[in-house]
Amino acid sequence: MLIISQERETFIYESLDAKPVLSINRDFSAPIIVEQVDVDFAFLMKHDTNSFIKYEAAQAFGVETIEAMMQGEEINPAFIDSFGHLLRLDLDLSYKALLLELPSVSTLMQRQEEVDFEPIYEAKEKLSKQLATVFKEELLVLYKEHHQTDASLDSLSMGKRRLKNRVLYILSGNETQELAEIAQKQYGESQSMSDRVVALDILESFHPAFAQVALADFYDKYKDETLVMNKYFSILAASKREGTLDRVQALQNDAVYDEKVPNLVRSLIGVFARNYKHFHSKDGHGYSFVADKIIEIDKINAQMASGLAGAFKIYTHMNKRNKELMKHELERIISTDTLSKNSFEIISKILK
Repeated sequence: MLIISQERETFIYESLDAKPVLSINRDFSAPIIVEQVDVDFAFLMKHDTNSFIKYEAAQAFGVETIEAMMQGEEINPAFIDSFGHLLRLDLDLSYKALLLELPSVSTLMQRQEEVDFEPIYEAKEKLSKQLATVFKEELLVLYKEHHQTDASLDSLSMGKRRLKNRVLYILSGNETQELAEIAQKQYGESQSMSDRVVALDILESFHPAFAQVALADFYDKYKDETLVMNKYFSILAASKREGTLDRVQALQNDAVYDEKVPNLVRSLIGVFARNYKHFHSKDGHGYSFVADKIIEIDKINAQMASGLAGAFKIYTHMNKRNKELMKHELERIISTDTLSKNSFEIISKILK
């Protein structure tokens, strides 16, 4: 343990047999940022015994790999190899599911000086497809080993569900008929709501023909249960496939949807506003739609409208094209004569 008591200190280790691989900040809970040069993330992913450092290494190596791809580089084979090593480790199932998750779009976005979601999605989807292709057989074995249809709440059963659903998401990188059938079967047989929602999410984003049947079944079963229908609207609003905005607009006319129910608005409009791929589309239609909804909802629920306006807070960090589109919609909102103080204050701060 090193005690750091000065603004600048140097620690020198001598008589080492080889250059060490540093595992810094083990079990240290303070919110600090560690800057390192030439970190061997692959080694830490494979061999570190500290669960936090192992996870951080996996995330950092994922970020490094995706960002290099965004600059036109090929997929780093060392990351593929390290990911495969994680697949074969005997670990707590919930923790293993966490380790196998690629860095989020939000994480990658926050590292950009000027945010542009298109290259992020393009690189991440390419990497996901590669992982699904290279490790298809191992992933299928893992899925079959841990798949169960019951909804038991003991820690082992929950861990099995988390891992097999993470594996299913990874496999979705390859939009094959086989995966569609697995997801469809999971939806039909599983008694767990989390299993059904994961299967629906995958079918909706990657296999629309299969999704139609499953979504219709889900709707028929739960249309009278508002809390469950929140999940239904969220899945459709978060969809990655083309035409999502059109479907979201159509869902406003659904018999279950009620613009006066805040949770339903959050599930449909709010989730769409966090759908980076379609909300930030360079045709500007996503911005225009949400701006229209802010103006409309502001008349009946100012607090809800100002909450939706928060989706535009990224304005100052966006690339030139998206920033211009956003500015047009923000100015249109703020020029509305009947706009509430809540929404006016939020929009004013965003535009400053």
